[in-house]
Amino acid sequence: MELAELYLLVKRFYGYKSKMLYGNTETLEAACVLYDSFLFKCNINDRYGRFGAGIVLGETYITDFLGEKCSLNSDEKSIRQSLQIVDDYCRLRLPDKFLQAYDEAYKE
Repeated sequence: MELAELYLLVKRFYGYKSKMLYGNTETLEAACVLYDSFLFKCNINDRYGRFGAGIVLGETYITDFLGEKCSLNSDEKSIRQSLQIVDDYCRLRLPDKFLQAYDEAYKE
């Protein structure tokens, strides 16, 4: 998968839940802010074509989402499953009142 495809996949998958920041052609990384709360980065490893994803937390990344890890496979189905794991994790971390207000403000 190419960076442009990954960027569009993330953008389409998350829709109103994300604000896309960039797609870096040198690092093959795409980044967005989920729910105005979490900095999410993902990439395709150029050498092996593996997918990587995590939520940035200071100088480290959250890559274990309540015992679930994102797939290393870079096919679209696997990436979508990984993005869903991250979405589920983010929604669990945010209060229901915030999610309701966020959905009302941004959901089309």
